[in-house]
Amino acid sequence: MFFNRSKDRIFYQTLVDATSNILEAVLLFRENVETLEEKESYAEKIKELENKGDEYTHLIIRELNQTFVTPLDREDILALAVQVDDVLDGIEACAARFVYLHVDHSTPHLIKFAGVLESCARHLHEAFIALEKRDYAKIRKASIEINVLENEGDKLMRDGIAEMLASPDIQVLDLIKMKEIYEKLEDVTDTFEDLINVMEGVVMKYA
Repeated sequence: MFFNRSKDRIFYQTLVDATSNILEAVLLFRENVETLEEKESYAEKIKELENKGDEYTHLIIRELNQTFVTPLDREDILALAVQVDDVLDGIEACAARFVYLHVDHSTPHLIKFAGVLESCARHLHEAFIALEKRDYAKIRKASIEINVLENEGDKLMRDGIAEMLASPDIQVLDLIKMKEIYEKLEDVTDTFEDLINVMEGVVMKYA
């Protein structure tokens, strides 16, 4: 086990709580893109969760500075914490774009993207729970699933942009807005994949 001492639990529990926080944000994001009718309200709620995520990151950094012997190398714990924070930052950035780009209507591709993010978040959370016992099989399974989802995100971005370009009624400004959002959503799926790759590397390092 990685976190077998009582004083190590703060690192494990904070990382698990942080991924639970990501899942909560993604569920709100999915509700938001169903209609985008209350995008300002959802953006505020997701921003609150992003702030909460920052607190988790700061807590881990503070504990690293105060702990002489850590359950994993300091740089490994920090890398996991930073990557978790990056995922949530990306989700919040997407929600904010709906507001400041004045996107008022959802699309089938947005809804599918939200589903991809939710699946990524669920697999990620399960992987962090498995981290405690170095359950490489579960972490590897989550990694494979997230890789598949990242590829699906790539396809959604390309298909979404291609569909707009093929539409004779598309307005240039709308094309610019949605292209930026689709690309940012695809970037979030990349960040999920980057994080699970870091986790796999950590587990293999201590195998």
